Amino acid sequence: MVSRAGFLAAIPMLAATTGRALAQSNAALRIGALPTDGFAEAYYAADMGFFTKAGINADISSFHNGGEISAAIVGGSLDVGVSSPISLANAYLRGIPLVYIAAGNLYNSAAPTIGFCVAKDSPLRTAKEFEGKTISVNGYKDPTHLSILAWLAKNGADAAKVNVTEVPAPETGQALARGTIVGAVIPEPFMSAAISGGFARLFAKCFDAIGNGIMLGGWFATADWVKKNPDLAKRFVGVIYETARWANANREQSGLILQKYSRITDATLHSMTRVAYATSLAPAMINPTLQLAAAYKFTDRVVAGSDVIARI
Repeated sequence: MVSRAGFLAAIPMLAATTGRALAQSNAALRIGALPTDGFAEAYYAADMGFFTKAGINADISSFHNGGEISAAIVGGSLDVGVSSPISLANAYLRGIPLVYIAAGNLYNSAAPTIGFCVAKDSPLRTAKEFEGKTISVNGYKDPTHLSILAWLAKNGADAAKVNVTEVPAPETGQALARGTIVGAVIPEPFMSAAISGGFARLFAKCFDAIGNGIMLGGWFATADWVKKNPDLAKRFVGVIYETARWANANREQSGLILQKYSRITDATLHSMTRVAYATSLAPAMINPTLQLAAAYKFTDRVVAGSDVIARI
């Protein structure tokens, strides 16, 4: 039996121990995110308190693209972030050990959140008619570029005869209307905005040429960070998948949070097709992209999905 004096003497030690435990559980995590529906899980998790519940002190920074995030993670100013499978495959081939720890957004052919569009009054009707003409993508040798090359080839066109340029997604609708380009791979919310604004119409679900259910982007870190922080990595993954389930089931509430960070209008939010998030990660979700990336020389050789997925 502990005496009253002994109990009182133990309080400072108990408080110190508890304080250390809390400090360890409330781990700091530097996250790189994109303020778009496809990569908004970190924002949802922060606003819904999922990070706090998991003992994570999340410091979220917004970036313009996955390349910026990759550079920040390699440089050590971020711990985790989002990027495409092609980006991680090229890092792997260059000896930079970036690995996925959680899947992000998925491509759903029944409700595509990215597609190949033409001007609303375009006379073009077949893939072969794009030969000798100019189309746009979000970035060279990224998934949007890969998807349209694969789609053109699968539908009878010589992709080498199609001119491909980069146009920022917000500008593609008006570029189509002006005739600067005759086609564009456009992601949401800009695809719906271009269509509802009378600038464009959906011509093809170009990502069908890669595969239905493929992962468009996921959450990654360096292999070294994962090795040194296995518990924090697992907690982060748990938060991401909890957030995915919540966001998939709560479109209205997640939409309000999305507006807060992306500043899209009410009209755009209500017209756009919303993203479906993955709740698990497997090599089969990224292998089709990586195989085609090698075929089109976006990577030097085929990288297996298992090579860029962490084992945690």
